[in-house]
Amino acid sequence: MTRVDEHDRRLRSLDPLLPRAQPLPEPAEGEIALSVPSAAGVYRVRRLEPDSPEADERAAEVHVLEARAAGPDPVAAMAALLDRWEEHLPASEPADDSEALITWPSRDTALTSTFLSHGLVPGLILAARPAARPAGRPVPPVPEGVTVRALRDDDLAAAVGLQLELARWNRQFGGRAPRPSTEANSRRILGARLAWPTSPWTWVAEVAGAVTGLIVVIPPDRADWVAGSVASGPAAYVGCLVVGAGHRGDGVGAALVATAHAALDDAGVGVTLLHYYAMNPLSTPFWHRSGYRPLWTEWSRRPAGVR
Repeated sequence: MTRVDEHDRRLRSLDPLLPRAQPLPEPAEGEIALSVPSAAGVYRVRRLEPDSPEADERAAEVHVLEARAAGPDPVAAMAALLDRWEEHLPASEPADDSEALITWPSRDTALTSTFLSHGLVPGLILAARPAARPAGRPVPPVPEGVTVRALRDDDLAAAVGLQLELARWNRQFGGRAPRPSTEANSRRILGARLAWPTSPWTWVAEVAGAVTGLIVVIPPDRADWVAGSVASGPAAYVGCLVVGAGHRGDGVGAALVATAHAALDDAGVGVTLLHYYAMNPLSTPFWHRSGYRPLWTEWSRRPAGVR
C-alpha cells in the first residue's frame, strides 16, 4: 500500500464525505517538494493580483502547503513536515500582507494540537449539507413580514453595501478588510449574475420594502472549482449570505436559506458547500442548524513567517 493510499484510507475512515486522495502533484517551477518519514508535501507561493476578487478575501501573498501524512504515527509525521515547511518560510514583519495556509479534513482532530503548536489557527471552514433523498431536508418557514425575491438591477447598490458590511464584520474572525477594489468587484460580479440564463440563484430579502439580506448560490454547472472537495454530488456552493446588522436574529437569514435550499433540492443538488469563519459566533450555530457540518478546515498564520 502506498503512502497516499494509507493517507486516504485513514482520512476517509474519519469522514466518508471526503473525496479520494490523489498523489501530490509534481512541483512546478518555483515550488518545493518536502519530505520526511511518512509524510510529504508541496510548498507553493501564490501572489494575488491586488485588484482581483480573490485578493478581496485573502492576504496578498499566500504560502500554501499541500500535504499527505500516513504511517504508524501520522501526528508525528505531520509535525515533522510542518517543521520542514517552516524552514522555507520567509521572515515576516508583523504588518506583512501574507499568510501561511494548510487545508486539512475537519474531522482529523488528532492533528489539532499539532497545528496549534505551529502557530496555525482555524480560519475558514468548508462545510457540507448533503441533501436527504427523496424528500430533501426540511426548511424553516419564512417569517411573517419578510419577503424573499430574486435580485433585480435596482437592488445592486443595496446588495453591494451588504457585501461590504459582511467583509467588515468578518475581519474580526480572520477575514480581510475591504480593499479599494472590493466594491467594484462586488458590483461587477453581482451584476453579471443578473444575466444568468437559468434560475436566478441570487435572492434578496425585504422587510418593510427595504433590502435587508442577500444570498448568492453557485449552481453545479458553475461550481467545478469546489466540487472536487467532496465525494458526493452534484455539488453547489453558497457564495454569500449576509443580513444587515439591524435585522440579525429576526429570521431574515433563515428565510433566505429556506428559499435557496428549496431551489437546490428541486434542482436535484446532492450536496451544498459553503465557507464560514470558525470563530464567528453567529455563523457556526446558524449553519449547523441549517444542516451543514465541517468538512475541511483552513489552518493559517498571519503573517506567514511569524510565530
